[in-house]
Amino acid sequence: MEEKIGRGLDHLIEQNSTELEFLSAYGSGAIEEDVDVNSLLDALVRFLKAGQVKTKQSDNKVTFSFGTATMTDKGLLLECNGENLPLVNSDLTQVGFVDGNLSKDKSSVSVVMQNWNYEQRRFVERLVEYLN
Repeated sequence: MEEKIGRGLDHLIEQNSTELEFLSAYGSGAIEEDVDVNSLLDALVRFLKAGQVKTKQSDNKVTFSFGTATMTDKGLLLECNGENLPLVNSDLTQVGFVDGNLSKDKSSVSVVMQNWNYEQRRFVERLVEYLN
């Protein structure tokens, strides 16, 4: 009788093509080396405009009613202000975010975005829904 060999992890992941976005909650906070900040700024501007947020853009910065986004060496620095922002500190430690800071009274937040993935879009979407 021939012994069956169990399926490997790669096979199971391929077979079940399940999205594993929950793993991003365990982000390392690692700083990425090659960040395309121009693309990040363009994506943010498009996203804000789609959310009916008025923007004013210069070469390396966009200003909107509740904050700014500025290109830096590390990525796109997003700074927002409002009363009782709908955020917690763990929102700022997701994959693609570095140097996050949420004020104790939740009136301001700053974080450097290095990606434009689900976490970043959802983060900005929450701010737009709450502050716009």
